[in-house]
Order: sequence, then structure tokens, then C-alpha cells
Amino acid sequence: MQNSGNTIMKMTMTRSVKGRIRYYTIELIPNLFSEWMVVRTYGSIKKLKPTGVISEIYDSAETAAESMQSLICAKLKKGYTNRCALNNG
Repeated sequence: MQNSGNTIMKMTMTRSVKGRIRYYTIELIPNLFSEWMVVRTYGSIKKLKPTGVISEIYDSAETAAESMQSLICAKLKKGYTNRCALNNG
């Protein structure tokens, strides 16, 4: 999924698995229907296309942000490290 410039928060984390660098990006994005999406993109740094993209829709920014925080904590526990965070809000 391409970033349309509406991303409120984006975090990219990486970790090494069997000598290969994996990435996991989580974005918080508003949609056109007053809902909020948490978009997860993950894969290998060496590949042009991501291994997977998962989008979840929430009714409020607070619920979406809580979900995003939960995902970040889970990935940090698995050994991912924060590489980049930006706030365009």
C-alpha cells in the first residue's frame, strides 16, 4: 500500500533472522469514511515487494492507536528494533 501523505504515525522496525534482515512497518492512517486504519507491511529488505500487507479498520483514532501500540510492543519482544518513527499529525 502506498502512503498517500495522510499517515499520522509510521514506525519501521527491523531484525536479523538467520542472517537476513526483516522489516515490519506499522502505519496509522485515516480513511475517507471517518475511520482509522492500522496498516502492517512486512518482508525482507532484499525483496522489492513486501511478503505481506495487513489492514485493520477501527472506528476511532484512540482504538487504532492502542492496537498499533500493542503491535509495536509485541514486535519489540520478538527482537525487532525501532529504525524510524515519524509524526505528521
